[in-house]
Amino acid sequence: MTEKTATVLGATGFVGVNLVTKLTEEGWHIRAITRHKSRHKDLMVLPNVTVIEADPHDPAQLTEHCQGSDAVINLVGILNQSGNTTHTFRAAHVSLVENVVQACLDASVPRYLHMSALHANAEAGTSEYLRTKGEGERIAFDKSGDKVAVTAFRPSVIFGPGDGMFNRFAGLLKIMPVFPLACPDAKMAPVYIGDVCDAMVNALEDESTIGQSLDLVGPQDYTLYELVEYTATVCGLKRMIIRLPDWAARLQAQVMQRVPGKPFTMDNYGSLQTDSISADPKAKQPTAIEAIVPGYLGDKNRNAQYQYFRRNARRD
Repeated sequence: MTEKTATVLGATGFVGVNLVTKLTEEGWHIRAITRHKSRHKDLMVLPNVTVIEADPHDPAQLTEHCQGSDAVINLVGILNQSGNTTHTFRAAHVSLVENVVQACLDASVPRYLHMSALHANAEAGTSEYLRTKGEGERIAFDKSGDKVAVTAFRPSVIFGPGDGMFNRFAGLLKIMPVFPLACPDAKMAPVYIGDVCDAMVNALEDESTIGQSLDLVGPQDYTLYELVEYTATVCGLKRMIIRLPDWAARLQAQVMQRVPGKPFTMDNYGSLQTDSISADPKAKQPTAIEAIVPGYLGDKNRNAQYQYFRRNARRD
């Protein structure tokens, strides 16, 4: 096949590294945009990957690096805000999307893949995360018009080696014999990172996905309690998991959002009020957690957990 070029924003994150690897295997040349090139030598060693240090919030720089691309892929998303003006929900999920779509238009990029979130909704989202993700998704379709072919992806929580859910729970469970769990009955359908990457790569060649928002979920729905309990079992830990009532969950969020790293916030609490499941899944033959998670959470495999904590200690 003729070599194609994709400019990827968010290439240094969990989804980004896996997607970039998959794309290079399919013959794509990747331009990975990051503000801190020296931090991501793991990407620099991949074949056909050019790591570019640039500010994705600068429209001129963004347009420059989108020139000549066959596709632009935006994976940028944050779960918590910080004092940094570019690290707010609105900056990451709305303003950046406006800049990305405009760059696609100015650089005549024909294809744009947009990472949204399951149940993202600009008006009815139960958290600012979901509302801004919904607003960004709407902008992606509305602003592109008929000049750029857009597909949006709406995954539930994504799992796989180095993920931010099972690895995080495993780390906490190992140091907490008693585990107070907020929102234990919240439902989600974890989707495997390999299935997410397959869906995105396939969409680049499948014109039927143009103009679509695709729900990506795993084969089974779980409560948050069931997922934490499963994590403890896989790690060989006997733990007391306490179901917090709603008032205690809110109190926990109010306290924890003031802790460095913000392990749990009121906005996270809000997101958990919407079940992350779907009656219209688009992932084909999705992979079950039982087929993957024991391989990287078991006592004999520490590398995935190390990669998770390393990546979150030094973000892009």
